[in-house]
Amino acid sequence: MSMNFRINDSHNIVNLIENGILSVCQLDVNGSIVGFLCAREYPLIPSVHPVAWEEYVWTKYKAVELNARNTMFLHLLCWNQIYGRECVDSMLESIFMHDPYVHHVAMVKCIGSRTILVPGQSRSEGSFRRVQAMERGIPGDQLPGLYVADRPEVCPRLRVRRAVEEDNDDIVPIIERYSTRLRELYGEFYISELISRHPESDRVLLVCEHKELAVGVMCLNTLINYEDLNESFELMPFAGLRKVDTLSIYHKYSAGDSAFSVSSAVSSGLLESASQFRRTSTESSAHYRGTKSKVTWLFGEDECINFPGEGEKELTHDVAGLGRDESEEADASFDVTSILDDDDDDELEFDIVNIATDLLKLPKYLSYDALGKGPAESFLKIIEGSGRHAKKETTYDINLKKDRVKTLAGSNNGLSDGTNYSGTPNAFLLELFAMHPDYDERHGFDMLEAAYELFPNRDYCIVCLPSNHVSFPLLEHFTLVAPRTTRLKFVNQTLYVAHVNSVRGNMSIRPGEAFDVPALHNLLDHAPRAQALLDLFDSTLTSRTLQSYIMLSENQPIGMVVLGPLEDGTTIRVQYDLEPEPVRPGTDGSVLASVISPVLEPHRRWFMRELLRRSQYSTLFWICRLFAKGEANPGRNLMSLADCMVPVHPRISVPNIFKNKILDKILKDVATPFALWIIERPLCSMPKVYVNNSIIVVGASRTGLAFLESLFMGPTAKYLTFSNVTLVSEHGLPTITECLKAADTCVPREGRYNDRYLKSVPFYFYVDVISAIMVGIDRKNKCIHLKGGGVKYYDELVLTCGHQFQHPDYLTESLYLAKKIQKGEPCHRILMDNIQYKPDRVAAPRDLPDNVMLVNSLFEANMRLRILMRTITDFKEKPFCLSEDNQVIVYGDCIEAYSCVAALLELGISPSMIVFVEPFPPEDSNALRVNCFNNETIDERVQANLESLGIRIYRRCYLASWRQVDNRVEALHFMSSVYAIRLPCFALFCYGLKAIDVNAFKAINECGLVYDGGLVVGQNFETNDPAIYGAGTFTRYSRRLYASERLHRYYCSEDVGEALAKLFLLKLDPFVTNTDLGNDGGDNSHFGSSLFSFKVQDSHGSITSKSSTGTWRKWQPVAKYESPIVQTATLPGPLYYMKVRKPGRELPMAVQMCLPKQGHTLITDKRGNYFRLHLNSLHCIDAVSCLSTKPFSSDTLQQVYGKHEAFFNKLLFRFQRGDIDDLYEFFVRPWMSAMYEDSFSDLLHSINAQSVSTVYNLLRPKYASPEEISKSRVESSCSITKTCGFGQSDSPSDITFRSVIDKFISNTSSQMIAAAKKCTNKPRECGQSAALKTPAIGFWKSIGGDRIVISHIAKYLLKHSSTNPHYATPKNEFI
Repeated sequence: MSMNFRINDSHNIVNLIENGILSVCQLDVNGSIVGFLCAREYPLIPSVHPVAWEEYVWTKYKAVELNARNTMFLHLLCWNQIYGRECVDSMLESIFMHDPYVHHVAMVKCIGSRTILVPGQSRSEGSFRRVQAMERGIPGDQLPGLYVADRPEVCPRLRVRRAVEEDNDDIVPIIERYSTRLRELYGEFYISELISRHPESDRVLLVCEHKELAVGVMCLNTLINYEDLNESFELMPFAGLRKVDTLSIYHKYSAGDSAFSVSSAVSSGLLESASQFRRTSTESSAHYRGTKSKVTWLFGEDECINFPGEGEKELTHDVAGLGRDESEEADASFDVTSILDDDDDDELEFDIVNIATDLLKLPKYLSYDALGKGPAESFLKIIEGSGRHAKKETTYDINLKKDRVKTLAGSNNGLSDGTNYSGTPNAFLLELFAMHPDYDERHGFDMLEAAYELFPNRDYCIVCLPSNHVSFPLLEHFTLVAPRTTRLKFVNQTLYVAHVNSVRGNMSIRPGEAFDVPALHNLLDHAPRAQALLDLFDSTLTSRTLQSYIMLSENQPIGMVVLGPLEDGTTIRVQYDLEPEPVRPGTDGSVLASVISPVLEPHRRWFMRELLRRSQYSTLFWICRLFAKGEANPGRNLMSLADCMVPVHPRISVPNIFKNKILDKILKDVATPFALWIIERPLCSMPKVYVNNSIIVVGASRTGLAFLESLFMGPTAKYLTFSNVTLVSEHGLPTITECLKAADTCVPREGRYNDRYLKSVPFYFYVDVISAIMVGIDRKNKCIHLKGGGVKYYDELVLTCGHQFQHPDYLTESLYLAKKIQKGEPCHRILMDNIQYKPDRVAAPRDLPDNVMLVNSLFEANMRLRILMRTITDFKEKPFCLSEDNQVIVYGDCIEAYSCVAALLELGISPSMIVFVEPFPPEDSNALRVNCFNNETIDERVQANLESLGIRIYRRCYLASWRQVDNRVEALHFMSSVYAIRLPCFALFCYGLKAIDVNAFKAINECGLVYDGGLVVGQNFETNDPAIYGAGTFTRYSRRLYASERLHRYYCSEDVGEALAKLFLLKLDPFVTNTDLGNDGGDNSHFGSSLFSFKVQDSHGSITSKSSTGTWRKWQPVAKYESPIVQTATLPGPLYYMKVRKPGRELPMAVQMCLPKQGHTLITDKRGNYFRLHLNSLHCIDAVSCLSTKPFSSDTLQQVYGKHEAFFNKLLFRFQRGDIDDLYEFFVRPWMSAMYEDSFSDLLHSINAQSVSTVYNLLRPKYASPEEISKSRVESSCSITKTCGFGQSDSPSDITFRSVIDKFISNTSSQMIAAAKKCTNKPRECGQSAALKTPAIGFWKSIGGDRIVISHIAKYLLKHSSTNPHYATPKNEFI
């Protein structure tokens, strides 16, 4: 077996798994592997190039039925001899079930003397038939043998036929497994009555049977309301689901049809006629706007607008768009590759899930560095020339952001006209599909193929489902259609379309040739910048670096891809979460552009697989510099294959503290941030599943951004795509194209979401970003109301509003009443049972004067500072201009206020024109009198710096009122304990009360959600409405949980958002098994996916339908998060400040130091650079405070959190000895650079995961308690059934290095605790117990700890040597 498959050691198997198309393991009931196979897209014949295998097999073996689309080749097949053929057939069947388009699985046996893999086991390979090679002069038995397993022999299809009356008793139970509604409406014999009593009906019932028993049913209908569908969905690429009067150049699939050549079409003039049709239809829809912002805007009172309720929505699901008679079908078909016209508005409104073809443009510069020095520079200039005279736009201009909602409202006053299509109907509707629970739903593909035979004159099959319907395997063969922006019908409905060529056609791919140019002209007739793309294609014909490939369906072009080498691959791999170097040099490629017909989208991953086979690349990248300018600006990206690729996380930037020139080139900062996607061979065979639940996230807070990022870039991104996620925020994403340096200074940084990181994450490709304000929530109709009249429907609503700085008069009456009640005064409210009761209504928020600034994000900081600069210029000649008598006032007692002062100084405003008013101590006598830094030393230095700069300071003053003239504040009135102050005001930056936005508070209260000082949520983020979730600083736990000390505001917001995303993935992932749902969302720490089966559940995939009301009321502990709280800021001076602390409620420092077992505090203060480091009792770093006059890398210093001081070469011992006098210099020493990289955590994980089962068995009797030994013996005598993908057994093979150490520490610690009770001198800190050191050293030597650690470090250095040239090269004996 090893000789046939050329397997020498385990490294070959690992290489096969990493580079194979599909790897399958067969498990027994105990979870042990009893079989394995690895399949690739070409045979294992070293002398034959992977591209040429088809010609070789056709010539040598005459097996013309084998081609790249329907054949896979085994590169390894092994099994336990006990099981024999059953094991082999089971693995082969998994391949056929995984890919319904694969009809043959073959393998090549090169050793002529060993025709059987396992001697004496010929029956095991009984499913393979031998194909004899044809070679003149050489006997066939001496040539390599081709063994082919055919689908009918291994995985026969179920018999498909039309239903008869006798099938009623078999079909009704199958349908009732999903829904009982049909039986309740029509009785128990509705199937029989439909067949016998209504033979004239347009409905057709198909069944698939096994052993003369119906096990699946499919209901088809030709009665479709095409007009309503066209008004609600963008059907132009599908010709409105109608036939075209003019003959199309593309043939519909037919077994007997011959290939229809492009040259003949050109000569006969058919290309011109088809182009004329597309031109007419495109011009009629030129008014159509982008399909991404799916919001319904209402204006005034319109009695004709009636939104369906819940009952009407269900009725729409059962009978999708019925009620219109159709005429006879014609024989003509439509060119499905027609692409919509270009639209120059809404530059960033992309939809990577369903790429709206009217929004696509060829990128000017996608895969090359901004310097433009790549080998394909001459070819890229061709593309740049076509867009040189294009109109330049600043997509994120402030005015465009501010007026986006108004633009949408103005352009959608009425219903979208849509393109009116004429012609005979060309589609049939799939109304119902169900399978018996004992049979795989993937057999539905056989029924779908047969459905086209019932309607030979119709090319499209459509499915209309509720947006929260769970995805099932049949949908993998359909294309998701983009909805229109102004649809009033089919709300929260999704439409899928499948073309006959996609289901039954022949797919192929080949290199581009010169004769493809006429066909590409027709294909790209209405594509944006089509001429530039054609010029790029012409360049590939003569280029040595660029390659073009044509995608074919029935030998007709339906798409094109242009590939090129990836420039600066090492730099890209360092800056993103990727391996440090490729598998082989020169195997990293870049997708420059791609176009594919929408109806062939289900085959996109196969097309990518073929690109990897035909090119020299093993990894394909796509780079999109969405925010670039000049030559690097992509404008709009013509990329139809990005959905089958996987987005990559950017890494935290690490400075070159080693001062290595080579490392400077590797770590160079890319001029413009970009989003990155990749795809490798193993990903090309994974199914791509859409989750169409309408998820609305309100608020672009850190929690909301982390939720979105984890949703579409988490561990399920390889196979799961959320296609209907919307972010509603007043200013959209908190990032801008052109940012003032002072604006970046004005906003302290918390967490990882800075401007550069946001531009490196493809939010705009996966999320509908709506710049609007939520003003109401309609829980009954499940929609939110937006300011200006917009309505957005949801299946799940996620509120992550957070807290912002508010108007000084924020909810004055409500807050005053709350204070009175807290003091014990009676609440004079009318009870709800009183006839005079009226629900409370929150007053609308007050408008801010023009010169009062509230800054809550980087966008607002940039906007407010620009307004201030413009105001200074406009009022320069007026009496109330900026002067020492009319100053800029900064009011607040928080770090944001100090950063604002620093930003004003950065703008060039004189310190004498700035007034800083500090309301500290707080006016509330019960509040803590602790400064915002929680550090007296830092506070004293900041205050001293303010005074030295000459800024006028008022302390213990509180804003009482202001004097307003027109829309400007001319004077402010402050009150202190002894006097009143009146200050003239040119502009006011107010950092007073931080609370939830008034509009969000009004919407939450008036819709009936429980609000108790914050939105009340449970331990799984649920509110009292099962469809609404809340997370972030504005929430609080229900009082029944007794978790007032674990509120979200006390933890890292990114952790909270990621935990919420894990909950959504656990509930909405269709590959999660039923056993995982039993956790009821309480444990969100894992993800489950089985590659070969969908989970079985109800018809609606909403999170709410899977939550149990009983467990919701049960008390459960709330989550506790571990990431540190990080805050960095630039203070006046400038002074650079950073604070890292452990999560949880922060105590005043004076209180912390008085508590027992507080560890050690290390402080250095050299040359005015203050550094405070705190070690807990376990000698782990849990707090860092820095204040420096020189800039430092906060990303680097925050990496030290949580690490033991021994990581830093015995930091505590050396500090106490006096060797360290400046911690700034100590933490930037070159030898510490490895610890600051993201990959260092991978090294620690690999050490902890090292298998040490042999050592564990040796030491188990010594370090395990007698109870554990006896318990393990009982468990070992029982058979253990292990679920696939989850749970860990207690078998020795699962014992890791970390688990052995943890067992030793826990058992030894219990013994030490008992001994410590008798000891008077008890150890208080880590490492102070001599009795513990001795057995620990002996244990470490017994398991060979030094050998394990050194081996992993040596492998780590060798692996990362290319990206870190300063690393030492390890010796081979240590690897």
